[in-house]
Amino acid sequence: MSILFQKRRKFYYALIVPALILYACALLIPLFGGTIPYSFMNWNLMSGKKSMAGFENYVKLFSDEGFRISFLFNLKLGVFTIIGSNLVSFVLAYFLNKNIRAKGLSRALFFIPNIISAVLVAFIWTFIFSQILPNLAEMMHWDWLGSISWFGSPGTATFTIILVSVWQQIGFLMMIYTAGLQTIPVDLIEAGKIDGCTGFRLIKDIQLPLLMPTITINLFVSISGAFKAFDVPNAMTAGGPYGTTTPVAMDIYKEAFVKYNMGYGAAKSVILFLVVAAVTLIQLNFTRKREVSY
Repeated sequence: MSILFQKRRKFYYALIVPALILYACALLIPLFGGTIPYSFMNWNLMSGKKSMAGFENYVKLFSDEGFRISFLFNLKLGVFTIIGSNLVSFVLAYFLNKNIRAKGLSRALFFIPNIISAVLVAFIWTFIFSQILPNLAEMMHWDWLGSISWFGSPGTATFTIILVSVWQQIGFLMMIYTAGLQTIPVDLIEAGKIDGCTGFRLIKDIQLPLLMPTITINLFVSISGAFKAFDVPNAMTAGGPYGTTTPVAMDIYKEAFVKYNMGYGAAKSVILFLVVAAVTLIQLNFTRKREVSY
């Protein structure tokens, strides 16, 4: 530890304590004081009856077809959304970091979807898929486009949700990548160019290794967002067709507040928490090992 930190340790801890208190009240206390204990109970929210169930709720998950479908959908949504949003946002950040006209305005336009309500974003894209694209197909005589049922099959419905999720996230991730690119010393880039490291090699060998802390943050944010997806799938497809676009968060909501099986819903929440925690820890460990300093 630095001498400065040793001298001002109490001051730094005092800055952290308020955030830790809010974090504990908002997450830790409800999790360990409510969700986990309730997951071992049979609790009907409507009647209020409670009884101990032990591991019955967790055993039941292995034969729950709806939960399995929701979990598989979340995996597909996570993989394509995480990869797609990070790739697109990095490409945008890379080109908008160059000396081009109106790059500030361009960044603002790409960031706008992130500040709009997710439900409103879903309604806008639902209108595009259900009204604008069919009319465009009719005007341009594109029969192949007009014949697509965007929400009528599991494949196309999943595609629309992934597309909208990526579109909404790229603005925020782009700003973080832009900040990371701007912290790379210009002399390192110039030295690389002098040594013949240009084009894609410059990105792969110099910029990406120095951007690993930024990549770590963006992967953490996008993984968390993908597994907590609720608003966009709920507003666009309501989980259909046949429950194939129901994310785990929506399945938990229906179990706890529609079917009133609070104990079983709590067990699903615990499993989701453990999966997200495990994936996040693996990701953090993987990316932090590849971080370099300059």
